[in-house]
Amino acid sequence: MNTRKTTRILLALLSGTVMMSPLVASRAFADAAAADAGNSSVTNLTEVVVTATKRETSAQKTPVAITVYSGAALETNGVHSLEGLTAIDPSVNLTKGAGAAYVAVRGVASTDVTEIGDPSVPIARDGFFVNRSFSIATSMYDLERVEVLKGPQGTVFGRNSTGGLISIVTAKPKSTVGGDINLTLGDYNQRTAEGAVNIPVGDTLQIRAAGITTRHAGYRTQTGINRSGDDEVVDSGRLSVAFEPFAHFKGLVSAQIDKIGGTGDVVDDQPLQSGKGKPVSIGKSQSKTFLSYQPSATHTTADRYRWEFTYDALPFGTTLYYGGGFDRSAWDHSLDSSSDAVNLSQFIQRERPDTWNHEIRLSSPDANRWTWQVGYFDFSEENNLVSALHEQGGQFAGLNLIKFTYNVKTTSQAFFGTTSYKVTDNLKVTLGARETNDVKTRTGNAVLDLTVASGGFLAIPAPGCYFGPPPPGGCSHLINTTPGNGHIDQSKPTYHLGVDWNWAPSNLLYAKFDTGYKSGGFNSNGSAPSVPYGPETMQATEIGSKNRFLDNHLQLNVDVFHQDYSGYQASQVTAALGGAPGIQNAGNATIDGLEAQLTYVDDLLGRFDVNSTYLHSKFANFTALDGTSTP
Repeated sequence: MNTRKTTRILLALLSGTVMMSPLVASRAFADAAAADAGNSSVTNLTEVVVTATKRETSAQKTPVAITVYSGAALETNGVHSLEGLTAIDPSVNLTKGAGAAYVAVRGVASTDVTEIGDPSVPIARDGFFVNRSFSIATSMYDLERVEVLKGPQGTVFGRNSTGGLISIVTAKPKSTVGGDINLTLGDYNQRTAEGAVNIPVGDTLQIRAAGITTRHAGYRTQTGINRSGDDEVVDSGRLSVAFEPFAHFKGLVSAQIDKIGGTGDVVDDQPLQSGKGKPVSIGKSQSKTFLSYQPSATHTTADRYRWEFTYDALPFGTTLYYGGGFDRSAWDHSLDSSSDAVNLSQFIQRERPDTWNHEIRLSSPDANRWTWQVGYFDFSEENNLVSALHEQGGQFAGLNLIKFTYNVKTTSQAFFGTTSYKVTDNLKVTLGARETNDVKTRTGNAVLDLTVASGGFLAIPAPGCYFGPPPPGGCSHLINTTPGNGHIDQSKPTYHLGVDWNWAPSNLLYAKFDTGYKSGGFNSNGSAPSVPYGPETMQATEIGSKNRFLDNHLQLNVDVFHQDYSGYQASQVTAALGGAPGIQNAGNATIDGLEAQLTYVDDLLGRFDVNSTYLHSKFANFTALDGTSTP
């Protein structure tokens, strides 16, 4: 019996550790919030309010494995990006590529990064979800907090959150005049300037404006064209308006404009047999230099609009909430795909996703012994994309050897509800359920220019027709058009069952069972019709404890969990896709883990944080498409 096991222990020491970090300069002026933060510096631990259950609760009273980082704490640790977050939270891992970011929590991540794939760990920005993470780099500024929710969140937050959820909460307009400016200098000529200003117009209207600009030079050099790679050019601005026109009604609207430029992520990757004498490669070069013949570039612009309204004077103290938003992004990416210095080519990608979110909730008062909330969620994304392998030089200059032109429409609708009952003042039982329906439709074509030796009868590319000297008879073109149409319609219920017990005023013990669901899709390949694959599902059992000791100077949170991961979506080579790789449901896995967070504050020694994660995962079975099965 062959088994595949991976075990890893990750330990991060935060504030109490001596480390190399960028030089940070900060100046705050006349901001009451900054004064409050100063009053609670290291004397004891304060309460942090989170919305992990779609209600405002204390993080230490919330029976969910969650790590919370305030905006001030992120600034102190020099965290201005998701990459920085992974440095202080070992349960979070990040993979970047082509200007997008894919997040893993507790070892769960998406392997389908095409236009059909969805993240296994969604990133919510003020409750707004997008499938494409092109502009995530513009999210980590002027923050109130970042919540990292671990384990399936499918009941309250819905589809695809099988591994967890990262909730980014921006700072809201306040009733006091104030602002701040932060400057960061670092290696590779890093320059980051971040600022915000808060202006109250009156008791019922407040305005907040914030922005960030970031520059750093590339970490690697593309020889041959003498350009740097992995640089960063980011600009973003946000305007938020909070208002309360009459009693019991509150509103908040915000608009954000993002722009990302420069070379961005570069890949030492050749889609054709290279004249440099190496076959197809996957992933980034580990060297600080690598040979390129054509420039790479990543450019993203995005306009984001967000709104939410709350009315809390309905009968029986019921609160009505509506939140919505619209995101329009434009992503352009190109990378070198040349075979040699003569036959130059680029792989060019363009996507134009438009995303809508809507959520309506009714909820009971928080103070009742019996509490409940019900809601409806609607998500839609329409994405127009073009990808092409474009010849820039050589005998086929100006041709697109491969070109994909697709329109993709994704919708997700869900009804959900949770209810909690306090059996005693300290013992509570919670139930939750959600029914989600996902529909994905793609229309369009893939056009392959199968350049062959003249007089040939088979659509097999002749080597000389792509690189090297042409064959004696010359080359001709055989155009092959393959429809890329695909459609899936999937529904899945998810559930939550939890019990929590406050056995002392500062100590919580909880146990819970959750199910999660990540929608399936269909493979994207230009040489064969689309082949569908099914969803992934997760069943997770967890026991945790949250504690404060030593008169609020010591905090210790611990949880253990077991996760059954079914329908694992893996990339495999299959004859159904013309011998090309595609996503298929390949097997089942189990993930066991232990997480612990310890924080200690002392008047003389300062603050110390220890954040650790242990994971042990293995495949229960893995079925390859050649028919073999590995238990």
